[in-house]
Formats: sequence, C-alpha cells, structure tokens
Amino acid sequence: MKRAYIIVCLHVVFLPLGIHLSLATADTIEAKKERAKTAAEQITVMRGALAKSFIKPKSEITLATFKAVCGLVADTAKEIAKEEGFKIRHSAVKFRNPMHKATETEAGLLEKFDKNRKLTEFWDSVKLDGKEFLRYSKPIFVEEACLACHGPKKSRPDFIVEKYTEDKAYGFETGDLRGMISVMLPAPE
Repeated sequence: MKRAYIIVCLHVVFLPLGIHLSLATADTIEAKKERAKTAAEQITVMRGALAKSFIKPKSEITLATFKAVCGLVADTAKEIAKEEGFKIRHSAVKFRNPMHKATETEAGLLEKFDKNRKLTEFWDSVKLDGKEFLRYSKPIFVEEACLACHGPKKSRPDFIVEKYTEDKAYGFETGDLRGMISVMLPAPE
C-alpha cells in the first residue's frame, strides 16, 4: 500500500513537470521550424532582389556580378546555417555546380513542385551523417533576371562556360522551376 501511495505521489509531482518539459520542447521545435521557413524565404527573396538590382536587360554579366549575386546568397546561407545550427542546401536536376545535383529523393520532390505549383513548401525527415533531420523545402522559380545566366545555352557568360564544364542549368524560361532550397534542422530526440 505504501509503495502504491509513493508511486501515485511521484506521478502527481512529476507528471506535470514532464508535460511542461515536453511542451517546452515542442515549442522550441515549432520555433526552430518557423525559423527554418524564414531562412528559406529570406535567402530566396535575397536571391531575386540581388539579381534584379545587379542584372539589367542586355547588361554584361561578369564574374564580379556573379559573385555579387550567387556568392552573397551562398555566404548568407552559410551564415544563417552556422548561427541557427541548420544545414542549408540548394539542389536542382539541371544543376550548374555538381555539389547542387539533386539526390534521388530531392529529384522526386522537385518533380512534385513542378507538377503542382500550389505546393509551395514541403516538410519531411532525412538522415544525414547518421543523424535525423527535419527538412523544409521550398521551390525556386526562374525570374526574368535569372535568364542572363540561365537562359539559352549560347547566351551563357564565358566565365560560366569555362568554370562549370558540367553545366546543365540553362534553357530556362521565366516561371520555370529552377531548383529548391532545403533547410534542415536536427530532429527532436
């Protein structure tokens, strides 16, 4: 009887604490998920704004212009990832940088984004380096300014042709799916 009483008392004392801790963890995960979405949106908007400000119709695209747009976006993504403890990845089926080649799973998700334009985001879980992550993915669509580097194959700037010998990221038109950005955060334990 005494043992049962102690067990009941322990449940009464610790059960609310356990609920509180699990709610705090859930709140933290929800907050991190919201920050992951914000990071993806921030990087996507930044890419578009920089491209529009640096790339004008009929302007010459140089390595400096390329670094001002793509380099700054990459640096910002790295900074956000480090600050938040996220992993951020850009991927595409028609990639320019081989590091951005879509995995089989990513290619399937890109196909979903391309077929269903109402699908503007997607959450799933992935395993990276033996660890579980929650992954937020958002499609990236080609804007007019993007065509300076991603339009017709023959129109690509010389430095891109020379630097990216395996380039597949051309032949796009405004509104085409260019790729996606994925923000991954460690899954709760």
